[in-house]
Amino acid sequence: MSTPNGETRSETDRIRDIYDERAPTYDRSLGLVERIAIGPLRQQFGALLRGETLEVGVGSGLNLPYYSPAVTRAVGVDLSDEMLRHARERARELPFPATFVQADAAALPFPDATFDTVAVSLALCTIPDPAQALREAARVCRPEGRVVLLEHVRAPARPLAMAQRLLSPLNERAIGCHLDRDTFGLARSLSFVVEPIASRFFDIFQLAVARPPASPRVTLD
Repeated sequence: MSTPNGETRSETDRIRDIYDERAPTYDRSLGLVERIAIGPLRQQFGALLRGETLEVGVGSGLNLPYYSPAVTRAVGVDLSDEMLRHARERARELPFPATFVQADAAALPFPDATFDTVAVSLALCTIPDPAQALREAARVCRPEGRVVLLEHVRAPARPLAMAQRLLSPLNERAIGCHLDRDTFGLARSLSFVVEPIASRFFDIFQLAVARPPASPRVTLD
């Protein structure tokens, strides 16, 4: 992809620009989908977070109010600096320290084994290289830690999956979001052990804990 000046723009650059522009209206744009599908899962998502927590693709911080009291420190990363600006505003009411870093999920700027929990919510559908993002999540997660995933995925029902496949190219061009990625299948192919927690809306929206490769078994307390 090239700019009018002939410079090459990556898909990552395009996604960043889209969400910088969408940041002021992002929360409102979720509308009915937030109320009937995503919203009810956010509290469960937050309840699974523990200790030093990294949220990849934190966006405008919609999950922050649901973080468990067991979180001791939060770090949010996002490609879009404008989305992070909204997250910083939302984080002012948190009872624990929170910092925010503009970064690419495929190249996280943290040492190995830094976090007790790595959380990803509705981001692996948009990240250009979801496999590398999952590898990075595993790398920065401590061996005894957990990766918590809340994602929309390819529907198990064939008619819905076909509709997703047909609509996905339009959605990808508009907002960079793939409607039909098999995110949890991808995690399993990378040797994560995926433990389903909850799902909604014909199993399109799914919440799970993914145990990183070669880590001890996670206890879901």
